[in-house]
Amino acid sequence: MKYLETFIKVCELGSFTAAADAMNISQPGVSKQIGRLQANLGVTLLRREDNGIKLTEAGREVYANGKNILAIWNKLSDACHRASSQLSGLLRIGASTIPAKHLLPKILMNVHSTYPHVELSVAVTDSQQILDSLYRGSIDIAYVGTKPEHPEAQYIPMAADKLVIISNQPEWAERDLRDCPFVLREPGSGTRAAFEQAVSAMGLMPDRVKCAAEVSDTGLIIQLVEAGMGLAVVSHLEVESLIQQGRLQVVQELPAERQFYLVWMRDSSSQALLEAFVQVATAPV
Repeated sequence: MKYLETFIKVCELGSFTAAADAMNISQPGVSKQIGRLQANLGVTLLRREDNGIKLTEAGREVYANGKNILAIWNKLSDACHRASSQLSGLLRIGASTIPAKHLLPKILMNVHSTYPHVELSVAVTDSQQILDSLYRGSIDIAYVGTKPEHPEAQYIPMAADKLVIISNQPEWAERDLRDCPFVLREPGSGTRAAFEQAVSAMGLMPDRVKCAAEVSDTGLIIQLVEAGMGLAVVSHLEVESLIQQGRLQVVQELPAERQFYLVWMRDSSSQALLEAFVQVATAPV
């Protein structure tokens, strides 16, 4: 069944390299599995050409019917997992920085407590990179601050957060934001996208914001604001304790709440694990 899954992934992504990346195996490993599938069936399924791969007539038949076979197999596997009290396997999770730090740990602990035989793998980067990894099949589920746009993506709204503009001194609150330097998250960050939407709603064009620096790490952004480089827009979750200590001040609270989402792809091969994870993540506290 693994050979068939690899063949279908090659067909869908259009290359051995892309399939290898999505399945976290080597390109020679993909070639070997395709070779064994062809040997078992006694036919050539695809040919490599200069502009990519081309399915043979047999390959088109195997692809069309193989998807149905794989779907049936996954449903059977899920049913067996649900019937067993020993749900196991690897669940690959991706999270943007705020959920990873403040929201995901409790979920991971609850999942581990409920399903101790499930192995959890977590990757942390910005929201867009996490969603791209999900769409490629490199991870199974994402916890991000950006609403997915992929037609095959399914999602559930989770916790909400507020974005605040912070400074190291209250005098910044009296200045026009158009005259203030900002330490910004990098493009692709959910925080950056939410900030740009908010300032646009306030009548300030995002490209008119003075950028003192673009930084991919929220911790470093906060340090630069404390040092006086400028203002920054951050999650209130990240700076709540620093505000209480008087080390930072809220210059302005942006008007809209920022939503976080659990996102997964329809017809995932890890459906049983996904259902278990989502059930635990959304259970009442």
